[in-house]
Amino acid sequence: MATLQCALSHAKCLRSPLKIHDRFAAWAPFSTSQPQQARHRGKDNNPNRGVSPLRRTGLRYPLSVSGRPLPKPVLDPERRSKPQRDENHGLWGFFNVAKDDIQIPKDDYQWGRSWTAEDLRKKNWEDLHRLWWVCAKERNRVSTSHFERERIKAGLGAKESHDRLLAVMKTQKAIRHVLTERWYAWQEAREIALDDETVDLTGEGPAYDPERRREEYEEEDNNAAARAEDEPRPYSEVDLPASPREVQVASKESASASANP
Repeated sequence: MATLQCALSHAKCLRSPLKIHDRFAAWAPFSTSQPQQARHRGKDNNPNRGVSPLRRTGLRYPLSVSGRPLPKPVLDPERRSKPQRDENHGLWGFFNVAKDDIQIPKDDYQWGRSWTAEDLRKKNWEDLHRLWWVCAKERNRVSTSHFERERIKAGLGAKESHDRLLAVMKTQKAIRHVLTERWYAWQEAREIALDDETVDLTGEGPAYDPERRREEYEEEDNNAAARAEDEPRPYSEVDLPASPREVQVASKESASASANP
C-alpha cells in the first residue's frame, strides 16, 4: 500500500511543470541576463573595464608617461624641503602688518575719521588715485578678517570691523564726489575754450597763447579811446569861468609866490 502511494505521488510530480521547476531550482545558477547575451563573446567597448584604483590594477593600455617613475613621498620631516615665500607678495595685502588672520577689536578702533570732500578738494589726481587703492586694500583686509571670523565663529569684533568698513566706504564716496565735480568743471572750461581764440585744444603747440590776439586787443583799446574823446564830457567836467572869490585867492597865491622866490 505504501509503495503504491509513493508511485502515485512520483507520477504527479512528473506531470506538473511547477514541480519540475522547483526540482531544477536547487542546482540551476541565478542570472538576470538573457541566454543569448550570456553566450555572446564579442569585443569589449569599455576601455576602462578592469581598471580599479582600489585594487591597483593600473591602466590596460600604456600611456606616454607610463615609463616615468612616480614621485615618492618623503616621510622624514627633517629631509623635507621648506617652502620659500615672498614677503612682498601682493596677497599679503589681504592681511594686516602682522599677517594675522583676524584683527582684534582694539586694533580695528585705531583709526581716525573718514576723508571728507573738503579735504579731498585740495589733493591732486595722483594723491586721489593712491588714496583710492589704499581704501581698496583696506576693504579687502576687512573682508578677509570678517570671513575668517565667521568661519571659526569667533563671536567678537564684528561691530568694530563693520564700523571701519563704513569709514572706508565713506572715503571712497567722497573721492568719487570730488572727481565728479572736477569732471563737470573740466566740461564747462572746455566749452569756454572752444570759443576762445587764444586757447588751442588740438594738442599742437602751446595750449594758451595770448599773443594771438594782441593786435586785436590793441585795436579795441584804440577804438575805445577814440570813442571816449568824441563823446561830450559831463557838466561837472566843463571849464566854467572863475568866481570873484577864486580870482582873489589866485591873486594872493601869485603875490606870495613872487615875494618868496
